[in-house]
Amino acid sequence: MQTKKGLFQIRKTLYQIEALLDEKQFVRISHSEIISLSKIMNFDLSFNGTICVNCIDGSKSYVSRRYVSKIKKNIRSVKIV
Repeated sequence: MQTKKGLFQIRKTLYQIEALLDEKQFVRISHSEIISLSKIMNFDLSFNGTICVNCIDGSKSYVSRRYVSKIKKNIRSVKIV
C-alpha cells in the first residue's frame, strides 16, 4: 500500500481492503489499484478508449475497462480538483 508516508506491505487482499474503504473517497481502477478520489487531478480519455488517471503528485495510472462503469458511478457526485 502506498501512502504519503511511504510504501507498506499488508496481508489483506485488495478486495478485503476495498470493502473497508469508503466508496465516496476511494475507487478501484484496476485489478491491482485502488485510488483516493481526493488525489486525482484529472482523467484523460484516449481515442482507443483507454482512461489515464493523472494524480496531484504527478503520477499516472490507467483504468482497466472492467472498472470504467464503477468509476463513472463513483465520481458523479465528487468534485475533482
